[in-house]
Amino acid sequence: MARVGITLASLASGASILNVTLNNNLQMPMLALGTWQYDNSTAEAAVKLALEQGFNHIDTAHNYKNQAGVGKALAQFDRSSYFITTKIMGVESASSSYDQTNQFLEEDLSLLGLDSVDLMLLHWPPASCGALQEQWRAMEDFLAAGKARAIGVSNYCVSSFECLFQTAKVVPAVNQIELHVGMGPDPTGLVSYALNKGIVSQAYSPLGNGGLELITGDLVTGIGKGHGMSGAQVSMHWLINHGIPLATKTTKASHMQDDLGIFEVNLEDEEYTTLDSSSSPSGRPSWACTEAADVVV
Repeated sequence: MARVGITLASLASGASILNVTLNNNLQMPMLALGTWQYDNSTAEAAVKLALEQGFNHIDTAHNYKNQAGVGKALAQFDRSSYFITTKIMGVESASSSYDQTNQFLEEDLSLLGLDSVDLMLLHWPPASCGALQEQWRAMEDFLAAGKARAIGVSNYCVSSFECLFQTAKVVPAVNQIELHVGMGPDPTGLVSYALNKGIVSQAYSPLGNGGLELITGDLVTGIGKGHGMSGAQVSMHWLINHGIPLATKTTKASHMQDDLGIFEVNLEDEEYTTLDSSSSPSGRPSWACTEAADVVV
């Protein structure tokens, strides 16, 4: 099974963004612009601006209800210039899961105005193992049809994977989870579990889940001062240093440029250790599972 690796991609804009190699050898940019909570017009403007500023990875989802806006922005750029990730919802009924999943997958493509996406994720695990397995079967067929270059999941815990692996023919390429300073680099052992399976963990909420501690807090701003970095840059750079790609959010060009700068500076070993050991703000990798060992039946 392929292991994850990291390479540097220099873009036409002059920015340099690290890529992570997924388990099918697809190169995924480690920094994505997320679009959660944006309406269509906001998403369109943010995506267009981000691609102009040097971003090359956009993240959206079916239940964000903004894929039409994202698609309008993407249509203004060459398809080879960006990596697009989107997601579909979990479906709870095993009897209808396969068909509903196929419906959502096709709706995603239609809304985005694309024939295929780079990465398609299942947004959360159904409580039913049977439904989860049927969803993944539909995802595998979607991949085989050439409508996605890679498939993965989000908010999956160990029990979700153990259910999936009973019938899966394709190992998920990515598990998108909540991960940030304060949780440690391997919360509940989920990151190392995924890595051992050849699955890349990708972080959402890299600056915490609603607070300012990882943006203006004493720990991250204190470390950042010695390196000419903002607190937010330190928080995001910590993830990159652990080989964790991330999705961040902003509608401002200045913040986008700051985000692109997280690859340019290295911290001291003791600073990484301090960030690793921080226990605030707290969080858990998946809201869908109370802990990594939750049982799916």
